[in-house]
Amino acid sequence: MYRSVNLEVERVTEELGGGPNDRLEILCECGDDGCDTTLDVGRAEYNDAHQQPDRFMVAPGHEDEQIEHVVKRTPEYLIVDKFGEAERVAEAEERREGSA
Repeated sequence: MYRSVNLEVERVTEELGGGPNDRLEILCECGDDGCDTTLDVGRAEYNDAHQQPDRFMVAPGHEDEQIEHVVKRTPEYLIVDKFGEAERVAEAEERREGSA
């Protein structure tokens, strides 16, 4: 759900004439339904992180080693890559939404 909201934020930014150096305030894409953490990321960083449908941007400490591994670590955010059943679910959701 959080990724869908973030994709909409990115789409609106683009429609308003935003460039790749613009900043986005996105929701943490961790699996915690109660998470309300926001991340300040560059638009280009956001797009790069989502080149694969099973990758998500999460706050440091919000990663779940049982279903994902960290592929990039910065002080502001982590990019995690889902594996196993979590990967299949993420990819199916992207196809369902028409994003992949």
